[in-house]
Amino acid sequence: MAIEHDFFGIIDADAAGALTWADTLEVADQSVEVELSAANQARVSEHALDQAAAMLHALEPFDAKARDALVAELSERGSVTTDYVDQQVQVLGESLIDVLVHNSGDVPLDVLRSLQLVRVLLKPENDDDEETFAEFEYSLSPDDTDDMIMVGFNIGGEVVATDTREGWS
Repeated sequence: MAIEHDFFGIIDADAAGALTWADTLEVADQSVEVELSAANQARVSEHALDQAAAMLHALEPFDAKARDALVAELSERGSVTTDYVDQQVQVLGESLIDVLVHNSGDVPLDVLRSLQLVRVLLKPENDDDEETFAEFEYSLSPDDTDDMIMVGFNIGGEVVATDTREGWS
């Protein structure tokens, strides 16, 4: 059975009770895919849906917070962020300069400043402070690589994880 929410409207449920909703939003002059997904409708509270809607209303501040978290990891050798930056520099080689929006000469920082927010995945059944409630997925060059770096927020809006993935489903 589908459920209705003030922001999301009708959220479809499949026969197994999984919820799905998707849309495309404009954030800082770029299109961002937004998806809400929950395997178990019974675990999704009205509060969690309200929090998800609040995050979408504040996408730009959350985007900035995610980017700050990535920059903070640059000083940690072997962190998810430094490994992602190193991989992108290696994969893109000399064409890296073509995808950088910022080119200050500080390559790791320029890579992070040039990331494009591609997708936001909302997981409203993850309402524990330790769980990833919203995942912001970034790509340096979506047309050239499927490699993504993600920043996860808990339901309270705190960064709880960074990770990488090749592409998404």
